[in-house]
Amino acid sequence: MEYFKSVSDLIAGLKKLEQEAWIYTNMQSWLSNPQKADFYYLPWDYMQSLEDDEVYENDDGAELPLDLKDKNLKEWMIVNVLVHIAKSVDWRAEGMKEFIEQVNYYREFDTFKR
Repeated sequence: MEYFKSVSDLIAGLKKLEQEAWIYTNMQSWLSNPQKADFYYLPWDYMQSLEDDEVYENDDGAELPLDLKDKNLKEWMIVNVLVHIAKSVDWRAEGMKEFIEQVNYYREFDTFKR
């Protein structure tokens, strides 16, 4: 498991993550203030290493570590989609605002803004 305390930390760490894995976050935090949201990377092998009594099923049917239950995590984005979005942003001109807008666009329309 890896924890990212901000969008910036997550973007910086994307290269070392498994491309087909999900990133989890609290959707209420993301929607109300994306800059303050935190993120969790829970690779398959980590989840498989947990005992049955260390796992719970969230409202969406995803199995997550029991010690994160109070975080109210949901599947947010797949790593390879985030990598694509991060590469499409002109960080000198548009920065974090554009990254957040593109993520929200993808979540709503299931396609890339650019």
